[in-house]
Amino acid sequence: MRDWLTEKVVLLFNLDEGDREKNYGYFEGSLSIGLNLFLFLVKYIFGRVIGSIALITDAFHTVSDVLTSVLVVIGFAVSAKPVDDKHPYGHSRAESVFALFIALILIGVGIGFFIASLRRFLSPAPISVNLKVSIVLILSILIKEFLFACSEKLGEKINSSALKADAWHHRSDSLATALLLLGFIFYKFKFFRLDGILGMGIAGLIVYTGIKIMKEAGDFLIGMAPSDSLLREIELVAQKVEGVRDVHNIQVHDYGKRKAITLHILLKNDTNLDDAHKKADEVERRIKEVIADSDVTVHLEPEDEGDFSPTGGQGKKHGFRPARGVETPIERGLGKKFFPQRGDREKTTGFFPARVVETPI
Repeated sequence: MRDWLTEKVVLLFNLDEGDREKNYGYFEGSLSIGLNLFLFLVKYIFGRVIGSIALITDAFHTVSDVLTSVLVVIGFAVSAKPVDDKHPYGHSRAESVFALFIALILIGVGIGFFIASLRRFLSPAPISVNLKVSIVLILSILIKEFLFACSEKLGEKINSSALKADAWHHRSDSLATALLLLGFIFYKFKFFRLDGILGMGIAGLIVYTGIKIMKEAGDFLIGMAPSDSLLREIELVAQKVEGVRDVHNIQVHDYGKRKAITLHILLKNDTNLDDAHKKADEVERRIKEVIADSDVTVHLEPEDEGDFSPTGGQGKKHGFRPARGVETPIERGLGKKFFPQRGDREKTTGFFPARVVETPI
């Protein structure tokens, strides 16, 4: 039901066209602001008409929920800013910063909910809810559950911590309202403390969810390691390029909409410079086709490097070296003036990114 409803909303408002993440964030934030303001007006007007202090208080609590939705809109607005000289990979991580703020608000709501439930457990008081108030509260629950379902699903589709956090803020409101109605029923049957116990349990769930979302957003900002499935996907794509003998040292830096990927590929040690460059380009092209908006850098390594390394000792070298004791065509063409003697050059060739293969002329 949730998935079907969300898909209908996405199709109705064409949210997948253009900047998908920005569209989802703006839509969820705007929808939440609009419906929360609507609930505020309904609760406040009915509260004034029937003289219900509880409904008027709940109305102002509802309008305070607009704050988190405003943070969502601001967060996605900052994330959508284009790249600049200081931010070559864009501003997408800003959305996770705002997710931290929303998660903190959610944790605060949970703590406040726990304190209120504890007080009700220790000092149970009669709860009076008439039919008109019940109808308004049920309407509030339905709207809040709709916002929760929509926000959570949209957050899953674009992996947004901010939308997931806002979703649980909506659910915390619906649970609190439902508990108010249940408390009235429990009190009628002399279960005076049961709603307080349930309230503390729900509060614990809200706090746990807030901490979980905060951890997800924090891990992303700090730089969490890529998933094994993503690494395996990159490895398989690179290995499909003809001549690639091995793929290793894959690193992925996730900036939200963009990813910076580096990897090392192993080629046969007699691969010439031009072919090696073409294979590296082909690996980069294929990875970019699979992983959209990625910057890919490929380091070349020979299949068998012997005892050569940039430091002159044992170890691997990220590049190809010229053959020993052979004067290259480049040297013959430009002359010794531009090249050191072979013994000296072998100490520095480790810094060249590709191998020079000697071909008889």
